[in-house]
Amino acid sequence: MKLTILGSHGPYPGVDGACSGYLLEDNDLNVLVDCGSGVISRYQRFHDLRDLKYIILTHLHSDHMSDMLVLRYAVDIMMRKGYIKEPINVFCPSEPYKVLEELNFNGVFKIKNIDEDLKLNIGNLNITFKKVEHPVSTFAVKFDDGQRTFVFSSDTVYCDNLVSFAENSDLFLCDGNLLNGEKGPHLTARQAAEISKAAFCKKLVITHLWPQHAVAEYVKEASEVIHDVNIAKPFDVYYI
Repeated sequence: MKLTILGSHGPYPGVDGACSGYLLEDNDLNVLVDCGSGVISRYQRFHDLRDLKYIILTHLHSDHMSDMLVLRYAVDIMMRKGYIKEPINVFCPSEPYKVLEELNFNGVFKIKNIDEDLKLNIGNLNITFKKVEHPVSTFAVKFDDGQRTFVFSSDTVYCDNLVSFAENSDLFLCDGNLLNGEKGPHLTARQAAEISKAAFCKKLVITHLWPQHAVAEYVKEASEVIHDVNIAKPFDVYYI
């Protein structure tokens, strides 16, 4: 598996930044995980939109899905011109319902709702989900190719079920939006490192960065817990 960081800011993009968006590739398969502001432009550095078949939205906050609202227009036009024959498969929570309804546009997306019972098999990938704690229905997601595992926390506060879900993962991409002393429905960089350590993850990458914080601040805080701290940066590539 190959992971490319398309966007790592939240809840809004900083200068020249983009919100949550990650391209996971496995052989000829590519899956877009989250589609926040600026992600569709960056996705096209690597693939034509006509090749986009699978999107997973971990939750329906705008910094994780706002570019879906422009993608729907692109796909609609391409379908009418005959460039795209089938709707894009979109896996996302069933709520908030009003946001979900925005995605039901001229049949451009084939939407399937995710929950903890859903198990997807796409190409060589087995994909499972775990509910985490956030103001709206939100799911961590795990990709397993039979040899390696990649887990993305999505947005959450500290919860024990995320520790068990991420256990022994080869790459753990984790929300670390906050720094010590800050309050909000997110993990701090230190908590992300603590979860990674408790779960025996082989590599931690902290993401969902507040644009006003310096990367060095995240590194300093997480490094108090583990030595190998990685901060998600645009177009960084990780081989899993």
